[in-house]
Formats: sequence, structure tokens, C-alpha cells
Amino acid sequence: MAVTITFIRHAETTANAEHRWQGFSDAPLSTLGESQLERLADRYRSMPPRLIVASDLDRTMATARAIGSPTADPRWREFSVGSWEGLTTDEVATQYPDDYAALVRGEDVSLGGGERMSEFRSRIAAAFEDLVDGLDEDADPVVVTHGGAIWAVLDHVVGTNGSRAPVSLAGNTSVTRIRVSDEGRRSVAVFNDTTHLDGVPTRPGFVNRSVTLVRHGETEGNVAGRWQGRSDSSLTDRGRWQVNEAASVAPEFDAIYASPLGRAMDSAAILAAKRSLDPTPVEGLVEMSFGSWENLTPEEAATEDPDRFDAIYGRGEDRPRGGDGESFSGAGERMGRTIAGLARAGEDDETPVDVAAVSHGAAIRAYATQVVGLGFAERNRLPVPRNSSMSRVTYFEGAPVLASYNVAPHLD
Repeated sequence: MAVTITFIRHAETTANAEHRWQGFSDAPLSTLGESQLERLADRYRSMPPRLIVASDLDRTMATARAIGSPTADPRWREFSVGSWEGLTTDEVATQYPDDYAALVRGEDVSLGGGERMSEFRSRIAAAFEDLVDGLDEDADPVVVTHGGAIWAVLDHVVGTNGSRAPVSLAGNTSVTRIRVSDEGRRSVAVFNDTTHLDGVPTRPGFVNRSVTLVRHGETEGNVAGRWQGRSDSSLTDRGRWQVNEAASVAPEFDAIYASPLGRAMDSAAILAAKRSLDPTPVEGLVEMSFGSWENLTPEEAATEDPDRFDAIYGRGEDRPRGGDGESFSGAGERMGRTIAGLARAGEDDETPVDVAAVSHGAAIRAYATQVVGLGFAERNRLPVPRNSSMSRVTYFEGAPVLASYNVAPHLD
């Protein structure tokens, strides 16, 4: 039974605005939070969810009621932080220096006498599995919960096992979707989609450099199910429509870069035209090379080269595709070097910089899996990003953090 479970973080509260730890305590929605709630309600107005489960705290129930009639479940509460509730991070660091330092080091400490992170992750994982087990076919529920709870769901699905994986906290009223296949495989279909908040002011964060990875629009090769690699194929009419729609919900950019392949440059031109920019070709953003398998379907590659195909897709060996192409990890490392270079451009200037990089499905996924610490064998926990989707990385202390993945509301 295939299902998609949507997770929504509650709207901003006054405690969020003041950077205070809330845990099991509550605070009213802020003025900004009320604006976020209006946009979220607009997003779901034409197709309200049939099943909504929500943490029983006021901030989550208020958010859930904006899109339907929720059922309260306390297991979806935020983690308990005990005596830290109501304190700012600076106050916690001052009043509880040893415990806070242990938390920063990634140790499994009891937060203010409340839950340990291992206990919290177990609680959320159990709530997730119980929800999946109790679903009817095509139920596709919505869970309205908290930033920490969404992080714990990602930790459970991706399999990072509580490590400090470089994934950002989901934004207030953001939409994250987990896909459970007929065989029970879990994957992060969409992470941290906040496109409905276009035009709603956001509070400045600590990150001042980001790269939005945009996959090109649909091509004739995509329609035929062929591995294109370094060869090229024209955008279809649908592909041009996809990119035009993506351009309407994409953030503003200071610069737009693109793989030099035609399908990426054509997509970048559409994106750039709406922002009075000129796309710059960057060789390092090119698609993963499939070598002698280029322009073959997977079925054709399996027939023509069965031993190598089975080694890669049967036994999970990350070999160069087609024997003379590129490996998945090699593509990810190349993309990592390239994107780090784009993010460093003008780094002596402290002005916030947001750039777009138009690239390809395999290349973007290879890079994103490396950012979150997955190997080739675990790649399917992040799907190939959809044509015209956006995935964002931000840079904190020089390292990339996955801030969103496979966001494309125009395709939902």
C-alpha cells in the first residue's frame, strides 16, 4: 500500500520570534505566524486533507484547524526541555553551561531534565510507524507537528541514527512529504517547501549564503525514459511550462549558473528572463556521465551489458556507468566542489548571497545524498528530483546544510 504522509510545522509563535525554547509549553502565534497561517490555509483550500493528526499543543492545533478538523495525538509533541522552557539559547548556555555544551557536542543529554534526544527520536519513530500501520489505502494523512519532530522523522526515514546530519530545521508552516512505497520503502519525497509564503516577510537567520539547485524541465529523453548523461535532448512543451511555473515561485537570485548542456541552459534562460539576469555556464554542473549507456533505457543497458548493470543496480557497487562514464559518488564530489565554489563567490562581502544553479537529476541527487551523509546503497532515501524542482543548500561555518529538497508545488 503506497501512501504519502505530509508533515507541516506549526506557524511561528512569539517564542519562536524571540528564539525561546518551548518544548511542552506554549506561546501564542505571532503576527507573522498569523500571516503564515493564512497562506497555508490558501494552499489547502481547494483540496483540504481528509485525515489530519496533530500534536495536542495549542500552536499545532491552531495551525491544523486552519486546514481542517484535526485529531490530537500527544506523541507528536515537540521534545520536552524541562527547565529550559521559556529560556533563550543564550540563557540556556549561561545557566546550564555543561549540559548545553554536551548537547552542542552531540551527546545524548537530558534537556533541562526533560527528554533525552534518543528518547524523543524513539517516541517520534513509534508514532510514525503506528500511523503507517493504521492507514487505509490512499489515506495520505497530514501531520501537524513541530520542527524537532520533523527532524526526528527525517532521521528515522533517512537512517542517520541521531547523528548531527547537516539538515536544516523545517520552517514554520513548511510542507515535508514522506513516501512509503507498496514494498514499504521510505523516502523523503519533499523537504521544507515554504513556497506558499512568497511575499510574507521572513526573519533573518544566521545563514548568508545559499545555492538553489534547479533541475531542468522535462525533455524528449525524459519522456522516453532514456539516460541522457552528457548527451542532449530538447525541452518538451511541458518542460518549458514546468520551468516557467517554477520561476513564478522561486526566490530572487543574485546570479544564475547552469550546466552548459542545452536543456539546462534553456531552463536557466527562462528562469533568468524573469529576473533580468544572464545565466552563466559552469562545466561542473553537468549531468553524471553514463558513458556507453547514454541514450539507452535501463532495460536496454541491462540487456547489452548485464554483468556491469547487475553489479551496480543489483549488488550496489558504485562503478562508472557504462564502464567509461562516471560513478555516483564521483558525480557527487564534483558537484560538491562546484557548488562550494559558487557559494564562496564574493565571500569577502558579508552581504547575503543567493544564487541558482540549474543542473540535472542524477547530479543533484548524488550531491544531496553526500550532504546528508548517505552512500550509494542508501540513495533511494532521496528520490531523483523532479523536473523543474528546487533543492536548496545553505552554508554554515563553511559547510553545506540541506535546507530543502525536491520542492515543486506546481507539480503537486
